[in-house]
Amino acid sequence: MTASHSLTSPSSSPISSSPLASTSAPTAIPPLVYRVHRSGSQTRYSFSTGFSAKNQTTIVNYTSALSRFGLAHLNQQTNISSPFISVYDNLAHAEAVARYFGERYEEDTWVVTVDPAHFARGPVFRAADLLRKEASDEIECSNNKKKGRGLGDVADEWLHWGEYLVMYRIPAQAIRDQTPIAKVGDQKRKGVGVIGGGGGSSSNIGGGAA
Repeated sequence: MTASHSLTSPSSSPISSSPLASTSAPTAIPPLVYRVHRSGSQTRYSFSTGFSAKNQTTIVNYTSALSRFGLAHLNQQTNISSPFISVYDNLAHAEAVARYFGERYEEDTWVVTVDPAHFARGPVFRAADLLRKEASDEIECSNNKKKGRGLGDVADEWLHWGEYLVMYRIPAQAIRDQTPIAKVGDQKRKGVGVIGGGGGSSSNIGGGAA
């Protein structure tokens, strides 16, 4: 079965009146992708309902909106509600990112396997394209140097290797399985109070960064 969406790259030229379009031919994404989900994510998730981005109302149909919301999403800016859901094209890399997030944010973290064939019709964006455009814009504006924008930090670039941004929702039909990677909550409970007195782990995956 082929997916019913197209992979879209942000155009380097402004779009005046037409919807967002790719300057290159649509490219299929892998048959399976992997969502790194942590308990503090903006994106809501349960195995029975799938994933739902926090922002369900913004229409991202122009390059300016794509750049604003896409880069805010990748930078994990919590002051802007994201209409995107991040997934990765490689399981081993997704697991590495999940372990990193678990330690960095001290949150329970999972890797959820997703079948893109069940995505709703619509564009999927490559994080690499957005970051490439951001880098190009920064070069053009080199006279106005601004540091600390987040993704200018080379140390964090690996977090976006093979990353795609899906808009709004990933339905429950697309979920194949979920694997806990970091159970930080359990470790915290075991580290406080009486030795060996840790409680049972929660079965709910928290709702609510990228």
